[in-house]
Amino acid sequence: MISLPEDFVILKFFELGLYPKYNKFNNVYQCSCPICREGKSLGKKRRCFYIPKNENIFCHNCGWSGKPLRWIKEVSNTSHEDIIKELKEYVPSVQDITEKDEKAKPTFKIETLPKDSINLSDKFQLDYYDSNNVVRAVRHLITERRLDTAVNKPDALYVSLTDMIHKNRLVIPFLNEHNDIEFYQTRTVLNKDKKTRPKYLGKVTAEKTLFNINLVSGDHDCVYIFEGPINAFFTKNSVAVAGITERGKSFTQRQQEQLNTTLKWYDKTWILDSQWVDQAALVKSEVLLKQGERVFIWPEKFGKRFKDFNDIAIACKVDEIKPEFIQKNTFDGIEGIVRLSEIKKYRNQTYLN
Repeated sequence: MISLPEDFVILKFFELGLYPKYNKFNNVYQCSCPICREGKSLGKKRRCFYIPKNENIFCHNCGWSGKPLRWIKEVSNTSHEDIIKELKEYVPSVQDITEKDEKAKPTFKIETLPKDSINLSDKFQLDYYDSNNVVRAVRHLITERRLDTAVNKPDALYVSLTDMIHKNRLVIPFLNEHNDIEFYQTRTVLNKDKKTRPKYLGKVTAEKTLFNINLVSGDHDCVYIFEGPINAFFTKNSVAVAGITERGKSFTQRQQEQLNTTLKWYDKTWILDSQWVDQAALVKSEVLLKQGERVFIWPEKFGKRFKDFNDIAIACKVDEIKPEFIQKNTFDGIEGIVRLSEIKKYRNQTYLN
């Protein structure tokens, strides 16, 4: 979710907070916390603070801390969608932006899957192709990598058997907000193909969209952006861009449009492969931090052992990487750069030794 307009937050702070007041000297808004109610000091000490500069609300009494949108949701017991609806009613500029986005929204082309694709969720098709070696290889891959039980898995995966370009490959569909297929990516599954063909191929004539954007829910404050789609299977409210360059963000026009409209109101955290073992991920992470993005920086304990979230899921036999783990290790600005510098030192020492 992006930052809510300051005027709107102040309006809701005075509406929902208990005994609110404005401290002009510090440019801080205070109230008695409506979450813990501050016990006997209710209305006297006003230990809940909203600091516009930091875009944060916190309570010194109960320890609650978070973004204004989450505070408003918890205090008013209102859904994400209803708050955004109210925001558009009270802040005309937001309504204007939304209307412009809708007018500028490009038309998108609905794609068909590769020729003779088999739906791996269709029991009838699976029974019919049960003896097919490619189908068996794909099913083994899916089970082995826990893709069939992952918390954020797409509604269906496919296998392409006869398509000239995508023959004998796992097909990962990219559905848009309306559950239409706009793009797909395919992956090798047969050992003989791994040496002679690219591991991943995309639909050549289609523009890349954000993977799994159709599963993004307003019940969450943050969207997690992965580079590859398979890692996005293991955390709720995750999307994938299907590749970024070492210059940082490299969205297609369609992906940028989705970020500016459907995902406009969310905090965004980038999650790449482990910076401890992947030099490219280290470089990309540093670029993203310098571009003002929030980046998940792998803690040493996990970063030296695992390459990505799928590796964690397989080794630890889990189907979800919890948001708490991600948030604890997410950084921006100088703090993120400093943490990456520690990883750089480790990698340089390892290389020299």
